[in-house]
Amino acid sequence: MAGEDVRYSRQILVSGIGVEGQQAIQESTAVIIGLGALGSTVANILARAGVGTLRLVDRDFVDWSNLQRQGLYDEEDARRSLPKAMAAREHLSRINSEVKYEPVVDDVNPGNVEKILSGASVVIDGLDNFYTRALINEACVKLGIPWIHGACVSTYGTSVTILPGETACYNCLFPHASNMTSPYTCDTVGVLGPTAFAVASWEAGEALKILAGRKANISRKLLFFDLWNGEVDLVPVQRDPECPVCGHKKFSLLKRRDRITTTTLCGRNAVQLVPAASAGFNFELTLATLAKAFPVESNGYLFKLRVEEYELVVFRDGRAIVFGTADPNVAKSLYGRYIGG
Repeated sequence: MAGEDVRYSRQILVSGIGVEGQQAIQESTAVIIGLGALGSTVANILARAGVGTLRLVDRDFVDWSNLQRQGLYDEEDARRSLPKAMAAREHLSRINSEVKYEPVVDDVNPGNVEKILSGASVVIDGLDNFYTRALINEACVKLGIPWIHGACVSTYGTSVTILPGETACYNCLFPHASNMTSPYTCDTVGVLGPTAFAVASWEAGEALKILAGRKANISRKLLFFDLWNGEVDLVPVQRDPECPVCGHKKFSLLKRRDRITTTTLCGRNAVQLVPAASAGFNFELTLATLAKAFPVESNGYLFKLRVEEYELVVFRDGRAIVFGTADPNVAKSLYGRYIGG
């Protein structure tokens, strides 16, 4: 038996996949947006399943608080402060070298989202904020790409599969998502690791159905569960014929060509800042200039600078994460003083 057949033999034996389904999986492209607790586990599962191309998208880097629930990374990744997309590629390439990996270290925004999703067979949500999910929904509906929403906090998990033109879209379910916030975040109520793994496994299962061409088996309901109390609900969802996004094809978020200026990061006491002119940012020059005045750590993908009680982590594209504050104005001030703009 050929090595490839041995690798996927147990998956091929699954009645819903077979040889034809496995071939389709190996010819497909999955885009995973957000490589935290959900996305890193989905990536691990799909790499082992033999998905042809995995596009790994994340704006952040590995830190010690991630290791409790993000099963793909290890202590060395945290020591090196590797961008999650790069760390994921390193680990996954050792798991399955036959898969093509496309790491993207960037913030998903209206200016780049359609390019990031280009050629995708399916998109999987590993995000931690409503706005970006609403943006992904618009892009997927516009491009006709199936996508799978997933979320978890504390011991609660949820997921729903969205087939543009067939099922309810994310905006049908959460019509004001782009402006929504919640006091229940990993920073306030935590996350139980098995909860994340359970949601990610459900997402990966739905993704494999899509990639294998088995849409008839896709769940058309919203999954909600409380892992701690052992409660599971599958709630029917209805498409809204008057939905501005999937009903009337109005993509208001995609039309915004300004990048999000600030975003608070879940559980980090930190603010991400994306300057409007990040395309002109000179990483090497900025690093060399700051290194003359401050102790600066760099790994080639980013550099870290500590000033007063704050830490600035600056990426090659000019984005920065300012730790030690949740105040966007403080973050902007620090960026302007030390990075420019």
